Amino acid sequence: MENITVKGELLFELESKQEWVNRVPNILPDKTRAGEQWIWIDSNGNVFECGADFIAAEKAATYPCKVYKLQSVAVANER
Repeated sequence: MENITVKGELLFELESKQEWVNRVPNILPDKTRAGEQWIWIDSNGNVFECGADFIAAEKAATYPCKVYKLQSVAVANER
């Protein structure tokens, strides 16, 4: 598997599956543009895609889950 690097803004962290159940979707920010993407990553750099991933991360002890808003090329070049 190849490692990649992307730019993003940290939105929040989750310490457990239960925190995901209790806090999401209430803590999700509004999207500022239609194509905006968020990525949910565990401490090993693996991506969360569904509820099974939150369970697996608990079993593997790979929390916290960090949630980032990815930076697009257009937004990067506005600065």
